[in-house]
Amino acid sequence: MEQTQESQGAVPGDGAPSEVAATPPPVPLEPELIRQEVQFLAHHIGIRARVEVELHPEGYYANIHARRSSGIIIGRHGATLEAIGYVVRLMVARHYPNVPKVIVDIAGYRQRRASFLRAKAQAIARIVLENGREMELEPLTFEELEVVQDELQKTPGVRARAVGEGSPRVVILSPAKK
Repeated sequence: MEQTQESQGAVPGDGAPSEVAATPPPVPLEPELIRQEVQFLAHHIGIRARVEVELHPEGYYANIHARRSSGIIIGRHGATLEAIGYVVRLMVARHYPNVPKVIVDIAGYRQRRASFLRAKAQAIARIVLENGREMELEPLTFEELEVVQDELQKTPGVRARAVGEGSPRVVILSPAKK
C-alpha cells in the first residue's frame, strides 16, 4: 500500500515535510486594547463607566469606575463581577489568544475584599489558637481562599481547609495537628 505525501506529513506540492504548528508565545498587548474590550462589554450591559487598565505581574488588572450601581455590578459575594470577568476573558482570548490573565474589578472591590479577608483570617486565627477549637468562615471563592491561606502562613499553628464542592466553599480554620 502506497502512502501519499499528505499522509507522510508533507505539504502537497512542495515535497518538504510540514512543520507542526507550535503555540505562539504570549503577545504583550497595550492596556488600551484590554480597556476597549471591557468598555465595550460595560456599554452593552448598560454600565456608564470609566475603565483603567494596568499590567501587573499576575496579568492585566481592569478597574471599572461606575458612577452608580457598583453594588449591582459586583453582585452577591462578587458573583456578577466574576461573571463579567469571565466574559471579558473570553472576549479578549477570542481576539488575542495568548494574552496573560485579565482581572476585572469594580471600584477596587477585589482589593478591599482581599484586605478584609486578611484581617478577618488573622482575627479568627487568634481565636482558634486561644480556644483550640475550629471556626468557620463564610463561603469563599477559590481566589479568596488563596488570600486566606497566604495570610495564615504568617500564623503557625492554624490551618484552613475548604469543605464542599464547587465555588464558593465554606472554609474551616482549625488548630494545626502536632
